[in-house]
Amino acid sequence: MEFRILGPLGIAKNGIELRVPAGKPRLLLAVLLCHPNEPVSTDRLVDVLWGEEPPKSAGDNLRVYVSQLRKLLGDAGRIVRGPHGYALTIGPGELDAGRFEELLTAARGCGDPVMAGVFLRQALALWRGRALADVEHVDPIAATALRLEERRAAAAEDAVEADLALGRDAEAVAELRGLVQEYPLRERLRAQLMLALYRSGRQVEALAVYQETRKVLVDELGIEPGPAMRALEMRILNGDPDPDLGVTPPRPQVQAPEGGPVWGSWVWAAIPLLSCGYGTPWAFVYAAVTRRSLGLGLWALAYLGLGAIFLVMPLTDDDGLNKLDIIPMLALISLWFGGTCHAVLVREQVFARDPAVERPRWQKAAGGAALALVSLVATAGYVWLEPPA
Repeated sequence: MEFRILGPLGIAKNGIELRVPAGKPRLLLAVLLCHPNEPVSTDRLVDVLWGEEPPKSAGDNLRVYVSQLRKLLGDAGRIVRGPHGYALTIGPGELDAGRFEELLTAARGCGDPVMAGVFLRQALALWRGRALADVEHVDPIAATALRLEERRAAAAEDAVEADLALGRDAEAVAELRGLVQEYPLRERLRAQLMLALYRSGRQVEALAVYQETRKVLVDELGIEPGPAMRALEMRILNGDPDPDLGVTPPRPQVQAPEGGPVWGSWVWAAIPLLSCGYGTPWAFVYAAVTRRSLGLGLWALAYLGLGAIFLVMPLTDDDGLNKLDIIPMLALISLWFGGTCHAVLVREQVFARDPAVERPRWQKAAGGAALALVSLVATAGYVWLEPPA
């Protein structure tokens, strides 16, 4: 015997589908299946079947419906009446919801993502639609259906997670789009869709999913996306590898402007050298903006502040500050800032554009030569600002 509640209510015996009577007998069977092998009191059954105003014949009618179900099942011992009410006897593996839970437990217990995915897919294959879809959702049917739907959504999320762990990103995109439509308020599914798109090289679409998610959550629930999803958006914006799964996603192919991004970085890196360090803050502002780094921006502001001193304090022998060696000290500090900023700029924008990729030897050598050149420029700038007597 097979009892089915993961979809329309159904019973199969020896592979043959049995026709469950509509109306009250069907509702009675659904209530008993929500509490397999557990007695349900007569008062509770009467309340479910007829509501707050049952007829005087409710008890007799209930016994008639129980008799009809016993005849349908072909076994009078299936529905037993005890001191606490009626109970439907369900054997191991006879209820699809029970098999569903067993497969979920097996998936959680195994440490292999491949086998976990197999168990989860088998569990999801038991579903034929919404739980108890063709039965009136009154308590306790409504509570059972809601619980099963939550378990189904969580199982779908875990199954997709197993696929993503195995690198099946492109295959997961289509399934995730359908799941997002079915469960539009489940943030984890939307985050998985963002990750699958991003790792498939579809960065723009992944960011569009985040904007759509934010709009849905704000409109429907009045809340912003959670911190995990916001962090995922920032990683996608920065082109970072996924830290949870440890997989570096392919970067989307974006057409570079004329001259290419590498040549543009070389031009910006050359500005401080050609200007003896005075162009460093502007090149570093460019680096801070492109990298979206607050730390790099603070370095640029510090250098700009020190550089402004030279615009308001002339370097003359009669200057008292100059006699106290404050101006040369500030010159040294500012050039040190400039040299440091330029060193970081060159490293970030030219020689370490993708830290996940091993750089050739010539790039490493060029990086060292650039840092040495920065030191020479900083030293020459200090000598120029404070010539020997």
